[in-house]
Amino acid sequence: MVDTETRIRELEHRFRNILTVVRSLVSQSLQAADSIEDARSTIDERLEALGNATEQLLSHNWQAAPLPALAENALGHFTLYAERLRLDGPTVTIGPRAAMTLTLAFHELATNAIKYGALSNEAGTIELTWKVLDSGTEAELWMQWAERGGPPVVRPERRGLRGRAEMEFPASGVVWTLLAPLAAVEL
Repeated sequence: MVDTETRIRELEHRFRNILTVVRSLVSQSLQAADSIEDARSTIDERLEALGNATEQLLSHNWQAAPLPALAENALGHFTLYAERLRLDGPTVTIGPRAAMTLTLAFHELATNAIKYGALSNEAGTIELTWKVLDSGTEAELWMQWAERGGPPVVRPERRGLRGRAEMEFPASGVVWTLLAPLAAVEL
């Protein structure tokens, strides 16, 4: 049985982590905004995505969440495009910190696809696939967001993804690929 003091410390730790994410989210939104209205809209959308990630984690007692459900939840409010989104991959457990990061990444990718990419026309599609490479302590999660059928793509001047994520901009559509140690995303 976990005592009250331990629960309070854990809650405090989680709250501080969420505040750190919110501060970063607001800072990035303000830096990229062309106007206060643009910043407000972007912040609202990103906070909604963060709220969805939090709900997903709460439904799993703030433990690891299954990747298929996490992706479906993150992209679920893009209902107008549901038939043009394909998700495919095994059930992989994603820890709370990685779940928030991935949810926000999925939200950003989908928003950009609607504004500029495969979902900005009537024919484009998106395929989000993932798999586990190897096994054991050296296993890695490979994930790819691939857009097809949208307008020709031009590389933007800014890039927001860090780590071992790559963003490619072939004329056929944006391709985002993540490669991360499986142990890191399960934390």
